[in-house]
Amino acid sequence: MATYPIRFLANGCVSLGRPGRWAATLTWQRGAGNVPGQYGLDSKSRPRILAGGAPEGHVLITFEGVTKRYPDGTVAVDHLDLEIPVGQTMVLVGPSGCGKTTSLRMINRMIDPTSGRILLDGQDIQQSDPPDLRRGIGYVIQQSGLFPHRTIEANIATVPLLIGWGKARARTRARELMELVGLEPQMASRYPYQLSGGQQQRVGVARALAADPPVLLMDEPFSAVDPIVRASLQDELIKLQSELHKTIVLVTHDVEEAIKVGDQVAIFRPGGKIAQVDTPERLLGSPADDYVENFLGFDRGIRRLSFLAASGLNLTDSAVVSAGTPAAQAAQAARRAGESWLLVVDADRKPLGWAAVDELESSPVEAKAGGAQLMAYGHTFDVSSDSLRAALDATVLSPAGQAAGVDDLGRVVGVTSYDRLRTAILAADARSAQADVTEAAAES
Repeated sequence: MATYPIRFLANGCVSLGRPGRWAATLTWQRGAGNVPGQYGLDSKSRPRILAGGAPEGHVLITFEGVTKRYPDGTVAVDHLDLEIPVGQTMVLVGPSGCGKTTSLRMINRMIDPTSGRILLDGQDIQQSDPPDLRRGIGYVIQQSGLFPHRTIEANIATVPLLIGWGKARARTRARELMELVGLEPQMASRYPYQLSGGQQQRVGVARALAADPPVLLMDEPFSAVDPIVRASLQDELIKLQSELHKTIVLVTHDVEEAIKVGDQVAIFRPGGKIAQVDTPERLLGSPADDYVENFLGFDRGIRRLSFLAASGLNLTDSAVVSAGTPAAQAAQAARRAGESWLLVVDADRKPLGWAAVDELESSPVEAKAGGAQLMAYGHTFDVSSDSLRAALDATVLSPAGQAAGVDDLGRVVGVTSYDRLRTAILAADARSAQADVTEAAAES
C-alpha cells in the first residue's frame, strides 16, 4: 500500500500527497494521531484542511506593503510588495543591511512587521500561532544550527517528533532524507562536530525538509563553507528542487549564487526597497537601472550566456577530418573552406587535436592527418545540454579559436567559432525580444 507524506502548511492547512501533487480533500479529526486511516496530531488541532491543489503559477507567499521599523527609527524594510509563486526558488540578494534577511524572517514570524500583511496561501500569517507556523516551514541557517548534543538522525527527526510522529516513522524519514542529501547511512549515529562543514549543512537541509513543508526558508545557507563545497551544495539544492518542487526563499550576498539557483531574483536597495524582481536571464539582459547594472557586475553579458542553449549554434564540419585522411587532401579541403586549422578525429569521431593547415601542406606525400603535430583541443561542449557560455569558454581555450561540439557520447558533431557564437547570440536576442512583445500583448 502506498504511503504519502503529510504537509503541514504554515497557515494551518494540511495536505496529503506526493511531492509536486496535492491530494483531494481530507477529513480532519482532532487528536487522531497516527491511527491508520485518520490524519491528525495528538492533542493538537489545525484550523482547516487544504481542500485542493495549488495550480502552476499560484502565488503562495505575498508581501503587501510590508514595513519593518525599529524603535530607534531604523527602517529595515520599506513598503515591500512581493509575490512568490508556488514551487519556485525566490532569491533575495543585496548589500548588507538592505532588509533581505528581515524580510525572510518575517515569513515565519521570527520578526513581525510594523505594518502591512504577509499572506501564506491567502491567509494572513498574523492569525497563526508562531510555533505552529514555524513547524510548518523549513528553515536553514548559516553554519547549519544543529543541536550539538544530538546525533545526526535525532537532529533531522526533530520537527517530525514535535508534530506528533512516532519515533519509528521519524527515524525512517531521517534515514530517507540522509540518502536524499547525499549522506552515508553510518553517519546517522554521529554528532555534528564529527562532520565537515559541508556535511553539517546537508544535515541542516535534511532537517528543514523532514516534515515535508511546502515552504523552505534559507538564510545564507552556504556562506560558511569554502567555494568548492559551496558550488557542490548549490548543485545539490538545484537537484533537490527539481525533484521536490518546494517554494524556497533564499537569502544571499552572492549575486553569482542568486543567478545560479534562483527561478526569480529580487535585488534589494539599501533602505529595504526592491530595485528589480525578475528571472536571472532578464536581470542580466535588461537591468532596471544603473544600481542593478552595477550590482550585477561588469561581466553580466558573459553570465547571461549560461541561459542560452548551445543547441542554437549552427555548427560546421568543414574543419573536421578523420585521422586516416591523407594530409595533402585534408589541407586542400581546408583551404577551399577557408580554414586554417582542422580538428582531427578518430574512427569513432572522438577528437584527437587540432592540426595547422600550414603543417599539413608541408607534410610528406604519404603522411596522414593524424600523423601531424596536434595541438590539444582544450575541452569540448555538449551540443544538447551545455550553454553558449560553455561553448564560448571552449572556444577561448582552443588554440584554433574554434571549439568542438559533441553529442552525449563524446562524438564530434561540428565546430563553432566566434562568428558562429555571435550569430547564435543575436538570434537568441531576437527570439527573446519577440517573446517579450508577445507576452506584453497577451497581458494588455
